[in-house]
Amino acid sequence: MQPALPAELPAGAEPAQLTREVFGNVPAWAQTLFYLLAAAAVGVFVYGIVRRVRLWRKGRPACDAVSWRTAVRRLLRDVLLQKRLWGRGMASLAHVLLFSGFVVLLIGTTLIGVEHFLADVLGREPNAPVFHKGLYFGVYELVTDTFGVALIAGCGMFLVRRLRGTGSFARSPADVGVLVALLAIGVTGYAVESLRIIHAETRLAGLSPVGYLCAAAFQGTGIGREAAGQFHFLLWWTHAALALGFIALMPYTRLLHSLAGMVNLAIRDHALGVLQPVSIAEVETTGQIGVARLADFSYRQLIELDACVSCGRCEDSCPAFEAGKPLSPRNVVQDLVGAMNGPGLEQNVHGDVIAAETLWSCTTCGACADVCPLGISPMRMITDMRRYLIGEGALRGSPAVALQKTERAGNPWGMAASDRLAWAAGLDVPLASERPDFEWLYWVGCAAAYDRRAQKVARSVARLLKAANVNFAVLGTEERCTGESARRMGDEFLFQQLAEQNVATFASRGAKKILAHCPHCVNSLRNDYSQFGGQFEVVHHSQLLSELVQQGRLKPAAHGKSAAGSITYHDPCYLARVSGVTEPPRAVLAASASGTGQATVVELPRNRRQTACCGAGGGRMWFDDALAQRVGQTRVREIAASGSDTVAVACPFCLVMLTDGLAAHRPDVQVRDIAEVLAEAVFEREANS
Repeated sequence: MQPALPAELPAGAEPAQLTREVFGNVPAWAQTLFYLLAAAAVGVFVYGIVRRVRLWRKGRPACDAVSWRTAVRRLLRDVLLQKRLWGRGMASLAHVLLFSGFVVLLIGTTLIGVEHFLADVLGREPNAPVFHKGLYFGVYELVTDTFGVALIAGCGMFLVRRLRGTGSFARSPADVGVLVALLAIGVTGYAVESLRIIHAETRLAGLSPVGYLCAAAFQGTGIGREAAGQFHFLLWWTHAALALGFIALMPYTRLLHSLAGMVNLAIRDHALGVLQPVSIAEVETTGQIGVARLADFSYRQLIELDACVSCGRCEDSCPAFEAGKPLSPRNVVQDLVGAMNGPGLEQNVHGDVIAAETLWSCTTCGACADVCPLGISPMRMITDMRRYLIGEGALRGSPAVALQKTERAGNPWGMAASDRLAWAAGLDVPLASERPDFEWLYWVGCAAAYDRRAQKVARSVARLLKAANVNFAVLGTEERCTGESARRMGDEFLFQQLAEQNVATFASRGAKKILAHCPHCVNSLRNDYSQFGGQFEVVHHSQLLSELVQQGRLKPAAHGKSAAGSITYHDPCYLARVSGVTEPPRAVLAASASGTGQATVVELPRNRRQTACCGAGGGRMWFDDALAQRVGQTRVREIAASGSDTVAVACPFCLVMLTDGLAAHRPDVQVRDIAEVLAEAVFEREANS
């Protein structure tokens, strides 16, 4: 049975305008009551937001000012377009459907409210709309009807995932209740619309296809115009009560994440690899370094806590959690949220809230912050809390010894500065003090200076630079540790001491362009040192070597020893994820393997920005974990299972960790830096020419 159509028009009568009455079948007293309840709901909503904003403002001021141009761009890209949610299959689709449906219906409801207000102000009759008519009305009906389906579909998909138990997101009855409420709002909305179509005998009801089909179904059960009016009024109040209740409860449920997340995406002040400095003046004033209480976090970090929806993506990506360490980035954030909602911002977060062992488990690989759809950085919170532990002298054992050696000798090995150039024996490597007109300053780093295995990497780099006639120099005994590990372990003042010394050295030698083969040094020299006056062009050795090969200044042998067997490549976290460098190392390996640049590298299951951590970052290099308990063992097994004869790396930490790990799984696999692979191919060609 088709929905009822209006009666035939009298001869000469004008056809009715394409529109509908906003509060059709709703008496004046009910409209007044609705607006009173709406005002109350909005009041409860605003109170909840104001209450939360006051809480956020109790945090420390942020270091950087908000860039409103950047904030608007992020709102468009990350909020409206949901870009950070792409790439997760059905989960991404469900979120986009729910979000888009909710936003469009919210806009539609707001427009209806504006129409009714203007009609009242202008004294219009119920069927004499201001703008809710004609073509606009037709488009409005079709769009809102369509996006209502998106809302219901998204809610349904999320409910199915939760009831089936799939996915790592947190589950609670309250979360299910929120989804059921949203679903009920969508369903009752269509029911109200269909009953209105029957009661009002709406013209061109097909502009609301879902409502039209529901109306046909209701009429098929025998519901006529009068009964439709009665049911419409009851369901209209049900729908209104659900919607107003939903609005009122948003700041008091996990739905707060949608508001806090939007704010956080717009104003977040961190990029991967960047930590905020602590001033000595601040410590002298407060008598404390780092985060001891929730109030010690910045106000932006408190917003991050409320933005977390506990989806579990950070936990899925965390190498420490994967290795069985007592660290879940999601739990760190949620435990802090629990403290914020319970005892408050003055509670000490160490001990009962966050255990020290949890904080020391982090490798600062950045995976948690990189995958978070709402831009939350558990890693930053962890390093801020580590600073407090360091200040309290809570670090013991080998990592504490490494910090002491770094402070005393300028390197974690505790070796003499006079030995820093031992790696270059016989190579005639130029010193910056003797070649003031150098173009590139080659930053060797502590590992290549003192670790015998890593020394071979520095020798390969130096030989390649000389072969390509690159005008470079090294600091030699003037070089000291960048302090990168110290900073990420939490020893901020040791880092600042080293940074100021190195920046002064760079200035005295006129360094403008710095080359480093350690991604951790690259990040520190580029991002950390810029906070202390060090402005340099800093590149990883894979980037310069790739350019030299492309320019023909380095010519690998065609089908030489480097092409024998298969080779795979492990992306270092601080190179691929933090610095975004993924293709230059592959270009170097391809050229080394074929001499033509056409060969490909066997890719590991997790590669490029989604790489897996070797376990050495964040100072974990200096912890005495048994081999089986180290972070990164699953990565070792992936490499062993790849069937490759060689795994190429581009980081001295990865070189050490993967060599140790593979010795227990596949000792036949060679672990080599890309510079070693390229050097073998280049100098093999020279030997044969």
